[in-house]
Amino acid sequence: MRRFAALVAVAVCLPAAIATSGASAAGCSNEAFRVGPSALLPGCRAYEMVSPVEKNGGNISPVISLHAAPGGGAVSFTSSTPFAGAVGSPTLNTYIGHRGANWTTEAVDPPQFNRGTLAIGASAASSLDLDRTLSGSTLALTPGAMESGSNLYLRDNATGNRTLVTATSGARLLMAFTGVAGGSFLDATPSLSHILLESPEPLPVTAGPQPPANSTNLYEYAEGALRLVNVLPDGTVSASNIGTKNTPYQHLMSADGSRVFFQASGFGEGPLYMRVDGTTTVPISASRRAGELGEVAPAEFGVASADGSIVYFTSNTPLLEGPEAATGTSSRKLYRYDANDGSLEEVVPAAPEGADVPDVLGASEDGSYVYFSSPDALAEGATEVPNTANFYVEHEGTVKWIGQTSPADYFESSFPSEWSISPDGRYFALGTYSPMSEEDVSSPANCPEISTVGNPPGDCLDVYSFDYESGRLTCLTCHGPGLGNSDLGGQDFKETGFGDWFPRPVLDDGTVYFDTPSRLLPRDGNGVDDVYSWREGSYQLVSTGSGEQPSTFGAATPDGYDVYFLTSQPLVKQDTDQIIDVYDDREGGGLAAQWPPGSPGACEEQGCRGASPTPPAGLPSGSSVAAPAPASCASLKAASGTARRKAQRLGRRAKKAAKGRGTAAKARSRRLHRQAGVARKQVERLQKEVAKCGRGSR
Repeated sequence: MRRFAALVAVAVCLPAAIATSGASAAGCSNEAFRVGPSALLPGCRAYEMVSPVEKNGGNISPVISLHAAPGGGAVSFTSSTPFAGAVGSPTLNTYIGHRGANWTTEAVDPPQFNRGTLAIGASAASSLDLDRTLSGSTLALTPGAMESGSNLYLRDNATGNRTLVTATSGARLLMAFTGVAGGSFLDATPSLSHILLESPEPLPVTAGPQPPANSTNLYEYAEGALRLVNVLPDGTVSASNIGTKNTPYQHLMSADGSRVFFQASGFGEGPLYMRVDGTTTVPISASRRAGELGEVAPAEFGVASADGSIVYFTSNTPLLEGPEAATGTSSRKLYRYDANDGSLEEVVPAAPEGADVPDVLGASEDGSYVYFSSPDALAEGATEVPNTANFYVEHEGTVKWIGQTSPADYFESSFPSEWSISPDGRYFALGTYSPMSEEDVSSPANCPEISTVGNPPGDCLDVYSFDYESGRLTCLTCHGPGLGNSDLGGQDFKETGFGDWFPRPVLDDGTVYFDTPSRLLPRDGNGVDDVYSWREGSYQLVSTGSGEQPSTFGAATPDGYDVYFLTSQPLVKQDTDQIIDVYDDREGGGLAAQWPPGSPGACEEQGCRGASPTPPAGLPSGSSVAAPAPASCASLKAASGTARRKAQRLGRRAKKAAKGRGTAAKARSRRLHRQAGVARKQVERLQKEVAKCGRGSR
């Protein structure tokens, strides 16, 4: 660590050589802060430390993705250690950083402690602007809550006041809600005024049909009322599910909360319905064929536009007039439904008879672009190869081919390992083990076969970007020496509730953020993961390229002015340790409070730890809260074990489903493989946290 400390000292002592480098932009209003590591940033950018200096000796966790407010003034993050007034010790504590004269940190989780086998994760989600947070606790903190039960609360982050969303006995809902055992939070409006939940336990609804016992049901919360979603137009209650829950920005609920989509089946495809203003009235997957008019066919919800006006779904049942499918075929068609006028059309009407569209990858926010996969050749450039997937995009009636996976990559037989779409739909970025260009060559020494991922020996995970306008697919990480796997930014694991919101690493101007150990710029010389941005062939380092430990992309604002990332490298004077922190690479950034006069002080042993937080005042009777201890390694190990067992269970179920016949079995196998992949990534992240925890306890 002596060499690392020396590098830090050089970096923060404002060397003249760096301060006058070509990277400096003369005339920036924040020139006083474009010193040290910030002097290497392009334009008028500078680093700001978001997480607090005092973190009770704990790291900011890379397990859960960051959530940034669009305006750049706030960002949420997690840690396994309580600080900043946190009054509990779940597996991961949730915090929100707010920008002012300096960044300040607020703990937003309710009082909660892991006891025995109960391993509570973090808060499920915050509103888009981070002014409200949805959380869970076994403690009764408001009237109507249940002591030792599963209580879900909505917190006003300006006042700290909590509103009870729902409560049920036992810990099953809470375990699902926090993501350790599933994911109960599905979607919400940006302000959290409407919330969509899935519960394995019956919840007390305010009005309307009651939920049946012994089944998972869907609920919507709005204006203090909780209502059952899976109600058919005739008033009967159906078994239900609402999609894969792993696709970014599916928009299961419209942005104003007026529309909700669900499938009337216990698992997998089923009749697809739209619920409007609390009433299920519209069968989306209804046949338009003569003799079958109005019959609601099984379907699988894919994605909707943000306002819920455009819906994409797939079905093995022909819903429009045309030739009958050949006997024995099981091809799926991709449909576009317009909720405003009730019209239905096939997205690829000229596809050969029997062509299959098994998976919808996503769509633009307005629904004008849709991305999907198919094993068949549906556009120029595509070929049909067994056990591969072709990726496509359709816009204004034109289908373009993007690329094709390798038959050796078992887990990429229907979709890439990672992917994200720009909000306007023009750009599509993906991370794949399958080489999609001649530049993407194997690197057996650095990327051996990994059994938990299933990639062939030597095939590293590389990041690509596709531009619809040019039709060009570009490998972003194939131009330096292949030192290991790269990652599309922010796609490893997101907020614990498995909700609809992901960090967006692809902006409307074509910028893509990613992590890679490869040296794509000369000043990147550390050989570990660094955060890069790419746009129109130009690379920029977001992290420094000089830290000994890897840096990881967290989130970015839609305009790219703020790019949040995690690093243990001190980048401002107030940061005097090698603990993982959240930093903001900010346009016009820099804060005087983070550059105090004098040399940085040493941070040694107990001197780095903050004071123990005190319990909040005014807790309800019977809900005593002791001052918390840091989350134990045991709770992290318990969460890791639970996630590992879940991944193994999903993997076994996927293999079993793959042996089945028919469309339903294929669709189920695809979903399970996708969910298993997400679970495996969670396991890998948690295992890293366990390892760090173990080292810290010695």
